[in-house]
Amino acid sequence: MCHNDKSQFMHRSEFESFVVSVRPLLIARASSVVGDTDTAADIVQDCLLKLWSMRMSLDDYDSPEALAVTIVHRLALNTLRSKKTVLEIRDDIMPDSQPSPEQMAIDAESADQVHALLAMLPDAQQSLITMRHVEGLSNAEIAQIVGSTEGAVRTALSRARNHIAEIFLKYQLSNK
Repeated sequence: MCHNDKSQFMHRSEFESFVVSVRPLLIARASSVVGDTDTAADIVQDCLLKLWSMRMSLDDYDSPEALAVTIVHRLALNTLRSKKTVLEIRDDIMPDSQPSPEQMAIDAESADQVHALLAMLPDAQQSLITMRHVEGLSNAEIAQIVGSTEGAVRTALSRARNHIAEIFLKYQLSNK
């Protein structure tokens, strides 16, 4: 796969062969970190997109496979961090029992904050989050509505969730 002439870059057919050979390893690594094959597949897809954009310089690396594993591992860790943040947000706004008037006011304020965070997302991401988490549509239903595939919807939702987690963290840091 590596070329002696550094002016060369990985062509599409070489990249496709590379993907076929390394994808099972990447899926296994991502799954071992996040514990979910669907999420792992999204992470690997993000990694492969990143590698494709780097194809002009892949030959500069001694082992593009090791680079791919490193990227997948870091993306998986980032996914875990963002999921932890989302779970912490949900724990904060979910009432344990019959809420008191004070708790209802706090919950309303939290809901307002969530809506404000959603409003900071691009329109397409807002729509996806709303369809999935407010309207309760499945990925298949969303894919049918937007004329896409379930995999693309999963990836877009993952990116939207990551984006809202980033916005939330910035919001939290700015309010301290």
